Amino acid sequence: MQTHTRKQLTVICEAPVASRVTRLLDAVPVSGYTVLPALSGSGSEGEWSREGLVGDFGRMVVIVSVMSAEQADKALELIHETIEPQMGIVTMSDVEVLRAERF
Repeated sequence: MQTHTRKQLTVICEAPVASRVTRLLDAVPVSGYTVLPALSGSGSEGEWSREGLVGDFGRMVVIVSVMSAEQADKALELIHETIEPQMGIVTMSDVEVLRAERF
């Protein structure tokens, strides 16, 4: 079975920032993305958890999108400006996909 290399962009950010990130992905444009809740974790600031929090304060989400290398370059440039002053992590990886025409 033949696979095709694409880029996977993953953004972990505060929930209120997520709509800005997805608007930027729409502007690239990418073929799609998925937004997932981030329930807890650990990092440079120590452990954190959503447990017991009310509302969007402290709520984190994970945004995942698969795209071409050209789209990834543009997306990173746009998203960096939004995430830089906020709490968040952006990663990029090479992934293999089966249906290249979808990305």
